[in-house]
Amino acid sequence: MSLSLPRWPSERRSLTPSRSAPDTAFALVHTTTGGERLYAINAAAEAAGLQRGQAVADAKSLEPGLRTAPADPETDQRLLRAFARACGRWSPWCAPDPGPPGQDGILLDITGCARLFGGEERLIGEALGAAREQGLTAYAAAAPTLGLAWGLARFHAPQDPSGWVLSEDIRPSLHSLPVEALRIGETATQLRRFGLKTIGDIAGMPRANLVRRFGRDLLRRLDQARGDEEEVLDPLLPRTPYRARMRFPEALLLLDSLKQAVRETTHSLCAHLEADGLGLRRAELNLYRVDGKVHLIGLGTAAPARDGDHITRLLNEKLDRAEIDIGFGIDVVELRASATSPLGTQQDGLYDHKGVSEAGLAALTDRLVIRLGAERVQRATRRPSHIPERAAGWRDGGLASLPANTAETHHPPDRHPTDRPLLILTRPEPAEAVAEIPDGPPRSFTWRRIRHLVDKAEGPERLAPEWWRDRHSSHTRDYFRVETREGRRFWLYREGLFGLETRTPQWFVHGAS
Repeated sequence: MSLSLPRWPSERRSLTPSRSAPDTAFALVHTTTGGERLYAINAAAEAAGLQRGQAVADAKSLEPGLRTAPADPETDQRLLRAFARACGRWSPWCAPDPGPPGQDGILLDITGCARLFGGEERLIGEALGAAREQGLTAYAAAAPTLGLAWGLARFHAPQDPSGWVLSEDIRPSLHSLPVEALRIGETATQLRRFGLKTIGDIAGMPRANLVRRFGRDLLRRLDQARGDEEEVLDPLLPRTPYRARMRFPEALLLLDSLKQAVRETTHSLCAHLEADGLGLRRAELNLYRVDGKVHLIGLGTAAPARDGDHITRLLNEKLDRAEIDIGFGIDVVELRASATSPLGTQQDGLYDHKGVSEAGLAALTDRLVIRLGAERVQRATRRPSHIPERAAGWRDGGLASLPANTAETHHPPDRHPTDRPLLILTRPEPAEAVAEIPDGPPRSFTWRRIRHLVDKAEGPERLAPEWWRDRHSSHTRDYFRVETREGRRFWLYREGLFGLETRTPQWFVHGAS
């Protein structure tokens, strides 16, 4: 069975609280050599006449109310894998089927499973209902081969929203499908150039000629769709969770005893993680009471961690704030690692360096999140831009905010830190400056109604505009580091090349030291 999710990148946000209403045109954008273009669109944007690959500027001229967000293919695939695991309720053999926007989906081997749901039609109906309840556009088809089910789900099922089931002679249905249903990429475009539009057009052609012209992959996909060649589904294997568990012959009645049990359980779990080179990202602490009730405490870390003492402190703070009702006692303590990431070992030195490490920063972030809340902790981050006001920003510093491999966060600086002032204004403020020559440094400038005489100047440092973002509204910037006669230091820039971009360059103050 194939479950097609044609708008997965744009609609996956409905799995979490969405910022856009379903009837609002929404698109994901990505930057290409030709500028920003639409990567994926929702149904409202498609109804407005927008298309994938269209320039963002053209799309907004057609639909002024279009809302956009950056595309994130890696997150798309990660969440598609999570959705595929959820589809394990219908078959233990299921796998994500990622593809370009419009061809994402899930593949399931339902051999022997359909009868448990009352037949293929009911199984498909249940799967479609579950996907559509999440706000996803979904189509499905079941067939004797994976290749045929894939093609039916994308080219026949949209005309039959209730699903498509084919169990008899597959040749007529297969031959009526377009050549794109064979999953052959650009080869389908080449076939159409020769007038071969459907699978039936190539089914009766000499195989040797097809191989010589289009390669062996075409015949392999054709044989797989027919069932002449076996296609093996590579399923998602169930993950074995890391966990540590302690049972007590006599129930724990005191909070101090419970904390000691949590400590031993945590160190036991960390030992298992260290043996496999992993670190904890999210964990669940289950406290089983003797009367059958269970207290669940969730924990997340800003970076992979397996320091037993650090994790114990976090859990103890959670216990204190949760005000656990021990009742008649707790006889089982279980700590389960629901998410892990690779974490290597750290080489210790002979001397105790007092510098701030990523591990120490992550530990501090974890404690602040527990005490203040994830929404109140933010972390400075670098952005892929050379324009100073866009080169840095803030992101949530809460759970799972750092990369899995903390070593990746160490980026060599593009320039010496002293090249930038201590204070950079969020928005450059206009100033009036006087220079001896049009392209020279300022000799004096007036900013916030105060005139400053320049004693020393260094520069210029020329920054070109981001042509793919605002090629019509921005000009080249020439930055100068200046020191006034009073000893104050400023960071100014002149916007616009004299005689080339403008006849009246503008001056701005962008920072101060």
